[in-house]
Amino acid sequence: MVTGAGIAMIVIGILITLAGLLALFVGAIIGGASNAFDVQAPGFGSIAGAAAAVVIVFSIIVLAIGILDIIAAINVFSGRSWARWTGIVVAGLLILFSLGSLGSGDSGGVIVGLVWIAANAFVIYALAVAGSWFALRGT
Repeated sequence: MVTGAGIAMIVIGILITLAGLLALFVGAIIGGASNAFDVQAPGFGSIAGAAAAVVIVFSIIVLAIGILDIIAAINVFSGRSWARWTGIVVAGLLILFSLGSLGSGDSGGVIVGLVWIAANAFVIYALAVAGSWFALRGT
């Protein structure tokens, strides 16, 4: 169970990190285009610059969550107790964030959201019931 949870955490962390990198790229494009927006429509460049800043901050938060999930997953394999609890908390937060996709009305988004919730629920369950496995490692 712990191995499965660790692998799921790594896959989830990689997907989140890739999404964060994509969002960072989009934020950089918006920020770079804000000058062109200002030339075409005066005053709109500052709005585009603010939007770029919001996207970049959001992407940094997403990147941090993805990297934290990967680091916790690597340490779950070695039986670190802090990694177990970090994995449970991060998976719980990701379930809460995924609930928004269920109300999107798009059937593809709902299916992806359900798969995402199921994967994180598995991580929570597997790490929650593996307390004795972590206790034997004593870390």
